[in-house]
Parts: sequence; C-alpha cells; structure tokens
Amino acid sequence: MSYLEIGLLIVLIWIIAMIALRPKINKSKHFQTMGGILLLIKVKKNRGILDKIAGSSKSKLFSRLSIPLVYILFGMGIVLLVLGTVLSLTTRVKENIPVTEYLALPGIDPEIPIVYGLIAFAISLVIHEMFHGIVARKHGIKVNSVGLMLFVVPIGAFVEPDEKEITETTPVIRRRIVAAGIAVNFVIAIICFLFLSLAMSHAAVQTYPGVYVDAAYPGNTVTPHNITGSELISAGNMKGNGLINLTTSCSVTPGSLLNASFYNGHKIFNYSIPAGIQVVSTYKGYPAYKNISLGDYIISVDNKTVYNETVLGNILDKISPGTEITVGLENFTTSTHSGIVSTVSFKTRSTYSFYQVEDPALLTSAMKNESFIGVGITYSGLGLVSMSYYKSLVFGSSVYTSGPDGAIESIALPFDGLSPVPSSFAHLYSVPLGYEAFWFSTNTIYWLFWVNILLAITNALPLAIFDGAQFLRDTLMIASKHERFKYFRDEKNIAAVLSLTTTLILLMLMIEIIVPRII
Repeated sequence: MSYLEIGLLIVLIWIIAMIALRPKINKSKHFQTMGGILLLIKVKKNRGILDKIAGSSKSKLFSRLSIPLVYILFGMGIVLLVLGTVLSLTTRVKENIPVTEYLALPGIDPEIPIVYGLIAFAISLVIHEMFHGIVARKHGIKVNSVGLMLFVVPIGAFVEPDEKEITETTPVIRRRIVAAGIAVNFVIAIICFLFLSLAMSHAAVQTYPGVYVDAAYPGNTVTPHNITGSELISAGNMKGNGLINLTTSCSVTPGSLLNASFYNGHKIFNYSIPAGIQVVSTYKGYPAYKNISLGDYIISVDNKTVYNETVLGNILDKISPGTEITVGLENFTTSTHSGIVSTVSFKTRSTYSFYQVEDPALLTSAMKNESFIGVGITYSGLGLVSMSYYKSLVFGSSVYTSGPDGAIESIALPFDGLSPVPSSFAHLYSVPLGYEAFWFSTNTIYWLFWVNILLAITNALPLAIFDGAQFLRDTLMIASKHERFKYFRDEKNIAAVLSLTTTLILLMLMIEIIVPRII
C-alpha cells in the first residue's frame, strides 16, 4: 500500500471509532469530542503554571511585541502564496507535488518523519496554546481548562479561556492573546535555527578531509562497490577538501588509472578509478545524444587531450558552431575494466541554442560563437559535492552566505532527502555526546525549527480556521475607532472582509494544487 492509502485507511478507522464512541467519550470528565471526529483531552488541575509564568512582567511586553511580528508573518505568508500561484500559472513542472505533502502531517506526509514530526508538533502546539493562556491570565481572563486536540495524531493543543470574559474584553487585549501564540512559534523557530547553525554545526567535525560522493554513475569501475554516500579522501596526488577541484583541474592523463581512497564512516577502502571526464547524460537534439554512449570517457577533441572539464570547455569555446569535430572516447564497462578506445565525428551546435531553451537568463552574445555537444559530465563518473556545502545545508548555516536562497534550502531539506540527516553522511563526522544522541538531537531541533516556522506563517494567515482570522477581525475593530475606518464598525462588513480573505487564500491554494496537474 502507498503512504496515501495507509493514511486514508487510518483516518477512516479513526472517524468510525470516534462516531461509534462519541456518546461515551462526551460523558467522561477529561475527554470530549469536537465536530464529531476530533478528540479533546481536557485537564483542569494544572492551570496554575499559566499564572506563574503570567506573573512575569515580560509576558505583557511579549504580547505587545507579538503584534508587529504577526504583521510581518502575515506578509510573508501572503507573498509566498502569491509567488506559488504565479509560478503555478506560468511554469510547467516535470513532476507534481503529491497532495499528501500539502497536509504536512506526520504519518500522512511521507516527507515528515513520524517520530521527529510527532515530537516537534506536540511540543510546538503545546507551547503555542500555553502562550495564549499565559497572556490571557496576564490580562485577568479566567482559563477553564488546558489540553490536547487529536485527529489520529496530536494536531493541536488548546487553552480554554472563559468564553464570556473573552467576548467582553477589548479587541486590543483579545488581539494580544491571539498574537502571542503565533509569535512564540516564530521565536522558537529562530532559537532552534540559531542553536543548530551555530552550536551544533561547530560541534560536528569531519573525521577525514575529503569530498562527499553523491553518486557513482554506471560505467565506473567502482560502481559495483556501492560507494555512493561515502567520502573520497584521495585520488592520485590530490587529497582532502581540495578534491572538489578534481573535475576542473586534474591533469592526469585521461584513461589512466588513479589510486583512490574512500571512507564510509567506519573504514577506508582503496580502489582504482579511471582518470578523465565521464559522460553521465546527453541532451536530446544535440550531437552527443546519438553519437556518445553513457559511461564513455571523453579522451580528446580533435587530437587535443581532455584532462578535465575546464580543458573541454576551453576547446569547445574556440570551435565555431557547425564545425565537424572528432571525439576520442574510452569505455570501461567491461568486466576487466580495461578501456575500449573509439572515435566519433559529428557537427557541433552553439551554446546559445542550448541556453535559449533551457535557461534564457544565462544567455550571452559570446555563446553564439561557442560550440556545444550536449553532454552532462562528472570526473571519473563520480558525483562529488563539497562536504562543507552539504554541512551548511544540513545545519542551516548556508543562510549566512546565501541569504534568502539559503533559507529556502534549509526549509526544503526534507524534500531533498537531507532531513533526517542521512546516516551515510552523519557517519563521516566526529561528534560529541555519542553518535545516536548527537544526531537525534540535531534532527529533533531541525524539526522543531521546521514545524514552528510552518505554524507561525500559516497561523498568521487570515483563513477562517487559523488564528490570523481572529487577529484580522480584532485589528479591523480597533481600526474602526478612527473615523476613516468607520466602515468596520458594522460587524457584517468585518465578516465580509474575512470571507473574502478566506476565499482568496483557498483559491490560491487550489490553483497551486490543481493547475500544475492540468497544464
């Protein structure tokens, strides 16, 4: 069964059980149903903790600072929705995002690990609701109960202020109560991010300097040894972190064998790998597609030796498009790994013609005079990635060097298969606390960051089911005290605005989900 089928089955069983047991549940002291399918676990005796925290003078200051923060989060949410809608209408995607990923619930969304997801959601939701209660108590509003809300898994916590007192209080106070829960999620996200990117990042130290093997392509002599996920620590005379330049600067004769050492987190293995540029992909419509096989090594172009990617680029840049060239190839796919040499001839295309279709933003006039043959290449058939680059992604420190792009990369880690941190990568580092404890802590902190930033931005949106709707309602009521906003003194007009915002947000979400599937 697929994740979607399993998730739907679990949800169906839950709904049937809740409907069948609802009469008994509603008679109990600490349990109650909501909407027929939600289970509320209510506790009254632990409300005193809210009073203790509310007694701090800083709680009222926090509630005031929460207001501008929610405005910022609201703006971020709207910008992201608009960008997503525009991209959905103007960009064709190769593969649609599964609908389950829009739900963002552990156990249903396959990108969210169940254990880390449940821990993060439970902690985040409890703190979110606690701060609603803390600010309510700070302003003298009674809290009747606290508890958890479940729909298969914990989907919320709740603090139940006295309904009459909440209704009768001023919109200024009510808005502070709402804003506090949203703001605290954002604060937690920032704290977790800083701890992850500054403290945890510096605690993890490479056991050996080298480069991460992200892929080993077919046709490489070491492919059968399953070295993907290991670290290349030496190749010929090159070693350490400088191996990232292997593709662009190695000067070893192509086709000769290099002695290479790989570290898998437990021991070092030594293998021989062919030197040179290996073709790992070709582009349809370009000369290499019909003339060069995947796995071939490009040894020469017009009798000029191709030592590395830089040399290949320099040779082709000096050849006019449409020129017939002769390419020397060597293939190591035999069982003995002895190279089979061959040559092919074909006419080149222009680099301009390629980027005109694939990435117009990178076009330059010089490309019209540069040759392009249409190959994707790696050195020795190894997909090599800088260890520092992957580390900066995993721990979020890429934000400090890449700004907004780094922030997006950090949030996208689960979709890139980098959170939880792959064990193959984690084993390449020496860490304090012990391997299991350190990486469990790292993953938990990351998911606390991820869930809290998600809750903060989505909850700030003025959608009927989110806190943002009540925040907007109270904001309009406060604004109505001014003559130029007297339109909002009528509750019907406020309700109309809330209906409009909810409709627009739902429309944008539907466009993002449906349009890419039909264009």
